[in-house]
Amino acid sequence: MAPLVLLTGANGLVGFRVLLELLKGNYNVRITVRSEEKARAVLSNQVIQKLQPGGRLHYTIVPDSVVSDAFDTVLQDVTYVIHAGSPVPVPGFDPIEQVWKPILVGTENLLSSALKIPSIKRVLVTSSIVANMAPMPDPSVTATAKSRLQLPGVPETFGNVFEAYILAKITEANNIDLFVAQKKPHFSIATISPGYVFGRDELVPDAETAIQKPSSSGILLRSLTGTDNPAPIHGGYIHIDDLAQVYVKALELQPETDCPSSFGACGLVNFDDAWGLAEKNFPKEVSEGLLKRGAQPTLPISYDSSETEKVLGIKFRPFEDALKDVVQFYLDRLRQEQ
Repeated sequence: MAPLVLLTGANGLVGFRVLLELLKGNYNVRITVRSEEKARAVLSNQVIQKLQPGGRLHYTIVPDSVVSDAFDTVLQDVTYVIHAGSPVPVPGFDPIEQVWKPILVGTENLLSSALKIPSIKRVLVTSSIVANMAPMPDPSVTATAKSRLQLPGVPETFGNVFEAYILAKITEANNIDLFVAQKKPHFSIATISPGYVFGRDELVPDAETAIQKPSSSGILLRSLTGTDNPAPIHGGYIHIDDLAQVYVKALELQPETDCPSSFGACGLVNFDDAWGLAEKNFPKEVSEGLLKRGAQPTLPISYDSSETEKVLGIKFRPFEDALKDVVQFYLDRLRQEQ
């Protein structure tokens, strides 16, 4: 019988792409969503329907991950858990209620519930490269997924959602290490730390949504359609297809003494190069004005994910491939509307 995977965040870019990879493999999948509407959006998607998952895919509703014991019932009979449902720092979100608490309390609740389920063998938690670096990273210091920072304390308030997100991810990584040391769970735990995630976003219905969506791909698209973004972003990226492979390959990895429990998924990029790559790969669209030069400043970092590539047998795609997929997806949606 195929193992059952509980997947959170299937209605997001990362979770949805991981779901596709799981359905292509020998897995049954139970996704968690916050509402019936979100479930329908995933299950009715054409890409999902083409895979004809039938009874291999079903959903359960978890309205609020910060509620104690929220995952007790949904984890029954599960073998593997992929926690891809991590909040992103969307401007306008409440830093504490919509970022800090869901990241920390949600992950804590999931791991605590997993302790009660003897069938669970492995849990993967979505972290981020920001969990491994100082809030203002020093590019002369190379971080890896194993890098940890110790914060002086937990702030009572945050200046913005980005600060809340970074500090929550730093704290989450430390909390998971502490959970393993203190609880000694019967299952193994690994964290996956991606950079900015680029690629096709099959949940996006049209070109305008692709540009406006507060996602990594949306940020990149805006800089290639004439928007000057004044805020720099970390110069770390991962192609969504590579990231999905990281999850699936790490899922059944048998933990050994020298097996990593943290996997980085990040290549380095200077976003100043993006426009030149757009001109190179889409000269017709540039000349027609469908693509216009904007600006996306880069916050330089140094991050090494070579161990992930070596252990999992993956070679991450270059940034050019990621950019091409983001832009081509946008152009495809644009042409569908004409």
